[in-house]
This record gives sequence, structure tokens and C-alpha cells, in this order.
Amino acid sequence: MKALLELKANLHDVVALCKDNLSGWYVLLALFLFSIILTSCEVEEVNPMLSTDATKQVVIGRWSIEKVDYELCKNRVCNTTNYRGSTTDYFEFRADSAELVKANLTTNRIAVERFKVEYTRPGVFVLSNTAWSGRFEILESKFNKLILKCSFTGRDPGAVFTDTYYLFQ
Repeated sequence: MKALLELKANLHDVVALCKDNLSGWYVLLALFLFSIILTSCEVEEVNPMLSTDATKQVVIGRWSIEKVDYELCKNRVCNTTNYRGSTTDYFEFRADSAELVKANLTTNRIAVERFKVEYTRPGVFVLSNTAWSGRFEILESKFNKLILKCSFTGRDPGAVFTDTYYLFQ
């Protein structure tokens, strides 16, 4: 019985302490609920590490061009231009080759560039032809969306070009 009275007295002290520090408890309760909400949110991994074979499987197919961001950095100064894809623009990737088809707005013609493609590293592939070679990194890969980034230097080694392709199916 004595232990029960001591427990009741201790509980009374705890209740009094809680009443005195009620705002602190609200803060703790809010932090607890906030942490539960954060841990229950499902976040989709944007750029999962792809194996070499998975990279090939993700890329192969015909992808329409939504837009392309062209960035040129020289002497620590960067300029970006954008190209909005037309209905005739696409990238088509195959097991050993690729084609880039884009409308040339100045000549009103369709330009076709052909490349050899190499899928030799996870999450990356290389396009090359007799005049150019570029390493493309997969930034985002979803069911019908693909974002590719290619950085390369031109004839001037101080100039770095970065092209980001936003593709969809």
C-alpha cells in the first residue's frame, strides 16, 4: 500500500511538471509527428545506379526531344541557350548505333546525325562519329522520361560544353 501511495505521489509530481512545461510538450509532440510524417513519405530515387546492361535497356528506343539546354563555359563565365523540340525531333538508340533527328529552323530541313554507341559503363554511354565523341550520363530515368547530360571540350580546351537533353516517349 505504501508503494502505491509513493507511485501516486510521483505521478502527481509528473503531472504538475507537465502542466508547468506544457509548451515544451507541444514542441516535443510536434517534432515527433513531423518525424513520423518525414519517415513515412516515399521518395522515388531519381537516378538509381544502373548496371551496364540496364543502361542499355533503359536507353534503347525512340525518344522525342522535349528540350535541350546548351551551356558553354569559358573563363568561368557560362552562357545557356535552350532549344524547344519540334514534333519531328527525336533520338533513336539501338544496340550499336544511334540517330539524332532535328529540324533545322534556319534552312527548314531535317538534320540527321548518326553515331556509334557504346554501353560500357553503368549509367553512362558514349556516342561517337568521325567528327565528335561525347559521354552521356543518365541523370533521370523513369517510365517515359529520360534526362541525359553530355559534357565535352571543343577545339578550345578552355571551353566546356554541357548539353542536357530532356526526352520523352
